[in-house]
Amino acid sequence: SGSMVNNTSFDLTPYYWTAWHCVVGENPSTFRFYFDYETSSCSGSWAGQGSYSFGSSLLSDSDGMDPDYALLLITDTTPSLDGVFYAGWDRSSSSPTISCGVHHPGGDPKKINFDNDTASNSGNINWGGGDTSPSGSHWRVIWDDGGTAGGSSGSPAYDDDGRVIGQLSGGSGDCISGTDYYGKLQRGWDGSSSSTRLKDWLDPNDTGVTYIDGTYNEYSP
Repeated sequence: SGSMVNNTSFDLTPYYWTAWHCVVGENPSTFRFYFDYETSSCSGSWAGQGSYSFGSSLLSDSDGMDPDYALLLITDTTPSLDGVFYAGWDRSSSSPTISCGVHHPGGDPKKINFDNDTASNSGNINWGGGDTSPSGSHWRVIWDDGGTAGGSSGSPAYDDDGRVIGQLSGGSGDCISGTDYYGKLQRGWDGSSSSTRLKDWLDPNDTGVTYIDGTYNEYSP
């Protein structure tokens, strides 16, 4: 799972945000990106997939589970991406109040979790297989309604202003309820080069802003 994300140019550059562990060892040029894969009811299990974009390139990633992010550029815009929402984001270090998470557990049509509590800083996380994340690398979210499962990884959590604050690394794996850990967008902002940080891509104008809103339309901010 993942999300299109906006940048400070508001130019609809087709950036796709997901988790590093979803792309490591894979070939992003073969990825397919489906949009509006949803049903009209929560219990629906089938939806028409419609058109999709094929192919991407990896621009930047965390090269590990701290904070487990990957930013892709979709290279195929042949079906038009008109009507696709490019999510805003918040890179501040302040604990956000969570509103929802959007994801595709097991490849199912879109599911949405809800919450109205403040996320907390994670402790040290042992993911198994030798992968670990240090204390403070992730936001810890305890959902009020809903949960995630396999296939939800990389999906965004949104704050109460509708801005992405991180992507799902893992958690309870219980779609009914549970605790999940989202790699902090803020944690991936700076790095040693453009391939290991987000600011070059999401703030190409070097504005220094800590958040922007999402958009459907290109415009000059």
